[in-house]
Amino acid sequence: MLQFVSNKHKEDYKSIEIEGLPPSFFELNRANFFENLKTKLKNYETDSVLILQGGSDIPRFDTDVISYIFLQESYFYYLTGVRDTDFYTILDIKNESITLFWKVPPESTKIWSYVPTLESLTKKYGILTKDMVDFYKFIGERNPKTIYLLNGTNSDSKSKVKTAVLNFPTEYEYLAKVVDNTELIWEILADTRTRKSQKEIELLQFIGDLTAEAHVSVIKAMKYDIYYERDMESVFFDYISKNYYTRFTGYQCVCGTGINSKTLHYGNNDQVVKKENINLMDMGARIAGYVSDVTSTIPKSGKYSYVQKEIYNIVLKANRTVQANMKPGVYWPDMHLLAEATILDGLQQLGLINDGYSIQEMLKNRVAYYFMPHGLGHLIGLDMHDVGGYLSFTPPRINLPGLNFLRTARYLEENNVITVEPGIYFIEFHLQKAFKDPLLSKYFNSELIKSFFGFGGVRIEDNVLVTKDGSLNLTAKLPRNIEEIEALMNNSSNLLK
Repeated sequence: MLQFVSNKHKEDYKSIEIEGLPPSFFELNRANFFENLKTKLKNYETDSVLILQGGSDIPRFDTDVISYIFLQESYFYYLTGVRDTDFYTILDIKNESITLFWKVPPESTKIWSYVPTLESLTKKYGILTKDMVDFYKFIGERNPKTIYLLNGTNSDSKSKVKTAVLNFPTEYEYLAKVVDNTELIWEILADTRTRKSQKEIELLQFIGDLTAEAHVSVIKAMKYDIYYERDMESVFFDYISKNYYTRFTGYQCVCGTGINSKTLHYGNNDQVVKKENINLMDMGARIAGYVSDVTSTIPKSGKYSYVQKEIYNIVLKANRTVQANMKPGVYWPDMHLLAEATILDGLQQLGLINDGYSIQEMLKNRVAYYFMPHGLGHLIGLDMHDVGGYLSFTPPRINLPGLNFLRTARYLEENNVITVEPGIYFIEFHLQKAFKDPLLSKYFNSELIKSFFGFGGVRIEDNVLVTKDGSLNLTAKLPRNIEEIEALMNNSSNLLK
């Protein structure tokens, strides 16, 4: 049971997406940030504040005044819990306190929208909320020696973090001289997010469970009630929407049937699902701002063919082998190589890779890359590809050719949550490159591999917590063994009444 929802049965907090998380959830996030700041920023100015700007409504292109359904900027949400638009916040680093400022809309806005009061916002978020008109006066009266802003570039997206825009009025222009744009504050905040609080872990376990339930709903429907790829997405979203009231999936659903299952971020979801096809479903939920990222690969027919079973079991073995070896202090690139080694061994036993070559030799020459051209996994939390993978005080990107695509090179720490998602894909143009390479071609049984070019791909993805002495699969309720999946698919009660 989620501890932050005291004395409530699971049925009572299914509406957490609507009600929101309690202020204590974000108080703990702030406390962890302040503690990390003291540890990693040795010479920072204690008589200082940190200013962040939240998100605003964005009209859809230039054709209308209607805005997208709003999602708060992640760093702002992490520290405040605010899910409304047009906020700034000031964190007083010296006093470890926080104040919100909101741009109060014109009274006429009430004709069209609900407009909260400053008092109701203070109660809702557990943070003193003031009118934005008093923002610069507040800073002036505080008169900090340093004003920190968030500045930095995400190592995955290459996009710059949203930095607060400050336009000091004339009487407060002197404050511009104490603004410090160091990237280290942003890095420390990103680093803090990589280690989940107990409340975050409980929430991510809850989301992992419900995502497993939603995947099971699709598995049950696959044999009899799935006709198009989009039906997988529809069944999944219908489940999380009806049962947990969310308006969002965690990201665009990937529902690739047959040959489409080899495209890593396939999103068309418009093809007919044929009886002989394998189907890859990469679908996660977004609840109360946090996300899951889960992939299942199942047959349409209700029974894996011999070939589908063999490839699936290699990927499952890689997934489980990695999870069994995860613990604090383990270097994540080593886990990627462990997954590759397991896949290479399995493919060699199947005859897709030629005998006579050692796993270590093939790892060195990056043979597995041609079957799994992506990293083993990524940090997850507020964002699907969560922040903190590469920072100035963590290991740099791997210098080994063919491994620079890893989303993190960190050593695992207790309370990291990371995806484990090995896969095998038969991508024709990609494998053809290896066949033509004079240094690589000897490893590949090209004629046998060519017979797999219509197969597609298999991925098995779980969300995994690093514990004190090992790991915990947060999506363990999702059946993974072939026998369990086939039993689910062939239960006659799955037929729609």
